[in-house]
Amino acid sequence: MFAKQRIFTGIVAVLVVLITMACSGPEQKKVKFYNKGKTLYEKGDYIKARLELKNAIQIDTKYADAYYMLGMVALKSGDPGGAYGSFSKAIELSPRHWDAQVQLGKFLLISGKADEAMDRADLILKNEPKNEDALILKGAVLLKKKNIDGALRLLESVVGREVRKPDGYLLLASLYAQKVEAQNAEKTLREGLKTNGKSIPLYLTLADFYLKHKKTDEAVGLLQKVVEIEPDAAQHRLALAGIYWESGKEQQAAEVLRAFLSAGPKKEGRWIQVANFYVSRNRPADAEQQLKEGVRQNGESFQIRFALSALYLSTNRPDQAVSTLQECLGLERDAANPNIIHTKNSLAKFYLSRQDTDKAKKYVDEVIKESPKNVDANYIRGIIDLRKNEGVKAVSSLRTVISERPQFIPGYISLADAHAMNREMNLALDTLQSALKIAPDSRDVIRAMGRLYAMQKDFKQAEAQYRKILDAGPKDLEVRADLGDLMVLAGDFKRAEGEYTDIKRRVPNHPLSYVKLSAMYIAQKKWDRAIAELEHLQRVQPDLWSSTNDLAYLLSEYGRGKKDLDRALVLAQKAQALSHENPSISDTLGWIYYRRGEVNQAIEWLGKAQARNAGNPVINYHLGMAYLRSGNSEKAKGYLKTALVSKVGFPGKDEAEKALSGIH
Repeated sequence: MFAKQRIFTGIVAVLVVLITMACSGPEQKKVKFYNKGKTLYEKGDYIKARLELKNAIQIDTKYADAYYMLGMVALKSGDPGGAYGSFSKAIELSPRHWDAQVQLGKFLLISGKADEAMDRADLILKNEPKNEDALILKGAVLLKKKNIDGALRLLESVVGREVRKPDGYLLLASLYAQKVEAQNAEKTLREGLKTNGKSIPLYLTLADFYLKHKKTDEAVGLLQKVVEIEPDAAQHRLALAGIYWESGKEQQAAEVLRAFLSAGPKKEGRWIQVANFYVSRNRPADAEQQLKEGVRQNGESFQIRFALSALYLSTNRPDQAVSTLQECLGLERDAANPNIIHTKNSLAKFYLSRQDTDKAKKYVDEVIKESPKNVDANYIRGIIDLRKNEGVKAVSSLRTVISERPQFIPGYISLADAHAMNREMNLALDTLQSALKIAPDSRDVIRAMGRLYAMQKDFKQAEAQYRKILDAGPKDLEVRADLGDLMVLAGDFKRAEGEYTDIKRRVPNHPLSYVKLSAMYIAQKKWDRAIAELEHLQRVQPDLWSSTNDLAYLLSEYGRGKKDLDRALVLAQKAQALSHENPSISDTLGWIYYRRGEVNQAIEWLGKAQARNAGNPVINYHLGMAYLRSGNSEKAKGYLKTALVSKVGFPGKDEAEKALSGIH
């Protein structure tokens, strides 16, 4: 008896092992991977979902359901090409996979292939007459084909019965809206919410409907419900605050925003979103207050400080912007930390915009030391090299840029400029043609082509490029100005004046026409007319530092006596107040003091300019002349030599050579 029992027990153990092995076989494994992938998809973890579904497909390469889910993951991940491929594969493996057929029908509809999309819908409905998604697809196709009455008849007959998904109600409501049947549209959306009580799209669409019909309280109620359903979704709270604000209830809007922040004070993004809310409503002081409080509650936050620095820049407070970025540098000792890299690149961009290339270069060099292939740093360094007329160095940096980020069009344009600077015209043209392969209709690339042909004095080809852009966008003022510049280069001042005057006619208060006309008159040595254009611009746009500075310089050089020289000083001081620490303005101020015979003041301001832009030949020429007048021949000689070493021609070059030759 005992022996029989032992044999029986052994048989049971073997059966258990066999069953366990069967349960963990390929079929079960693929289903396990598939189910896990589907669960991850529903949770919004698309990266992990994709991995699990691919594991299932590795086990069974003909697993149509897995391909379908892979397509859904691709859709949610912003990869329409991948989605289309996966849905097509699912249908190839299983033509009766109706969910995949529906998705492919949607793709066809979006692509403008309405007839083919209708074929998909009809195929499904022939086999499954009550398929919800196919009925909705058919209604959408009829709408696309402008058969509004047909779409309305179809959806009225099925929505609320066969079709109970939110998309069906939304589509039917949109049809009623197009037929200006507001009551039916509202009724449809409300019925949809009875069936789909947590459908955010239905709530938001109905809220938008109420806003359009001036029913603010109803819209507020719906947004409050949306916030209850998705309390962590920032966009809903911001939308609710926006409704309050637009209806004049700023206090209620502020309360919504405060509640949003207090629910997650350690979530950096919330402080930035609230600040952006205030910025978009022209309340920079409130935005600043929120960001400062965000920094107080998140002491180590780089991101909030980045937003605060950007706010200071946008409100013309450059010193505070830089101070905030400098504060960031003290938050982390690791020079390779991505936030430190970003901070230094931001500082470099700032100093580059202020023409302080030496400080800009210092920061990008520090970044490149830690991250040699950093795209932003290499791009900035390439721009710096271009400004210094160092084309070979610029090519090296900019090649790194397009190698690391092949889709970055500005990198190609700057690289072409660098090749052109090196007189490598064929390489410049090849670079721009490579950019056109990536972005065939790029206005910036076509414009760069025009500039390249202009450099080669191929005026016909250059004009053809500019005309191509203007044919597509006649209001493109920049390119119209390019066309005027081309005429100046060709010596056709009459046509150039016509293009610039056309800009003034189109947009009388835009500074571009005045600046361009002034530059054209300077090229013709018509100083009075050049000054007159900038004087006019002062009346139209008095707070532009660049044109204010240019006018000051022209008055100091070509004005009529002491009165104009005094006005030049006032204008230069105004420009300096508008743009602190700008080397171009410091140079103008110094040169005006030189003209006035105030040599010590001249040396002080010109020294500041030279310290911030040491390689600029004009600044070195001016500083050399100031030192010469002060009696310091040695320093004068040094700065004049530095000016004349430059390969770039500059106003006053002849005077610099004459002055240098006279120093013993």
